[in-house]
Amino acid sequence: MSAEIQISNFDEIRQDCWNDSLHLFGASYIYSKRGQRIGKFLKANNFLGIVVPILIGGIVTSYNISPENLNTILFIAAPISILQLVLSALSLTYKWDDSYSYYLESVNDSSALSNDYKNLAKYPPLKINEFKAKKELIDVKNNIRGNRHGKYPLTDKEKRKAMRYSLRNFQRKCAGCLQVPTDMKSTDCGVCGKF
Repeated sequence: MSAEIQISNFDEIRQDCWNDSLHLFGASYIYSKRGQRIGKFLKANNFLGIVVPILIGGIVTSYNISPENLNTILFIAAPISILQLVLSALSLTYKWDDSYSYYLESVNDSSALSNDYKNLAKYPPLKINEFKAKKELIDVKNNIRGNRHGKYPLTDKEKRKAMRYSLRNFQRKCAGCLQVPTDMKSTDCGVCGKF
């Protein structure tokens, strides 16, 4: 009886490792998508902040510009400068730099934790106490990461998208629609769709 209980516990711990790996893999995916999106705005803001003054200064110093032509150049550059100012204001207000740094950190941490759980599930120690101890060590790191996720939590739509991405990667059936996703097209499933 004792051996059966230990085998059952061993299988449960192993399954928990696979599940944790799956969830962290999905979180990593979502935070990478957020980082890519916000990174584009940051790059555009930085580019516009540099290119407009350089172009105006380069044109004015390189060519003999009449005051009328300079007014035309400034008239064309003004909307681009205003766009850059708006992007800068949004960036400061919503702390895009902080968010971007957090998303990159979260992608790295979540990916590493997912791999740790996956490796532990694939190659578990033979002794159950050692298995539990190794999992608990990863759990502590995961809890620290999870507490940080409260700063930028995933929406329900993002959670469903993350689930679909993970199920597709791990080749597992969805608990809702009982299908193994083969693409990232949204479905009517309440577990891995509706995003």
